[in-house]
Amino acid sequence: MKKTLLAIAISTAAAAASADYQMEAGAFYGQGEVGGAVDYDVMGVAGRYNFESVDTSKGPHAEAAFLDKSSSVGFGYNSLEPDVAGADDVDSFDFDVRVVTDTNLIIEAAYEESEAGDDESDTFGVGVGTYLNDNTDIVVSYQTTDDDGEDIDQLNVAVHGVNPLTQGATLAYDAALSYVDTDDDSGHMIELGATYYFNKDLGVGLSADLTEVGDYNTDTVSLDVSYFPQPNVELMAAYFDQGGDVDADGIMFGAAVRF
Repeated sequence: MKKTLLAIAISTAAAAASADYQMEAGAFYGQGEVGGAVDYDVMGVAGRYNFESVDTSKGPHAEAAFLDKSSSVGFGYNSLEPDVAGADDVDSFDFDVRVVTDTNLIIEAAYEESEAGDDESDTFGVGVGTYLNDNTDIVVSYQTTDDDGEDIDQLNVAVHGVNPLTQGATLAYDAALSYVDTDDDSGHMIELGATYYFNKDLGVGLSADLTEVGDYNTDTVSLDVSYFPQPNVELMAAYFDQGGDVDADGIMFGAAVRF
């Protein structure tokens, strides 16, 4: 009888752990330095609701919503606190929606608001795209930012793909090219990244971006790790180093739960 009860308990736990999900919520905390002199702390929360249950059987857990062509709505909030007497915190809130139709048409919209004392900025974005196949999509998007009267417009083309490899491994990649136009100058931004998933649970990613707008130049390299100790629990860590006209670095840790 004890063996039977134990078997039932294990079977029930396994079924719950491998169940699909519809919502996820998480939080993160990080620290870093700007300009080689100013330390900062950053913390935030994020959540996402998928309009239908997400099938997690098609690939890595971190790519489940993408591979299942899920439609969803998400939000995020973060607060950055500089370690400088009298400096204002930078608080940001964002909201986005992604809809995937039965014909593989992708429609996206996003809004972000940021405040630091009396300084405010608002960003609106829209996008349209399609799944080229079950593992790859392409999205063309436009966003405009009003940063205390200074307008910044950006036209972006982005591709995301998830390719299965041998022995349960998967390689995901991102590539994006943007045209950036400000009140004074114009330029471009290039983003490239890849994540190697050893299995459905563990992935290690490396990405880089380069921005050149007039005399303003920055380059950033990021390393991140995603690990699912259980199918409904994700642990994350990331590090970035930014050079050029903005000298900054930082490390972040986070966790998310799906249900």
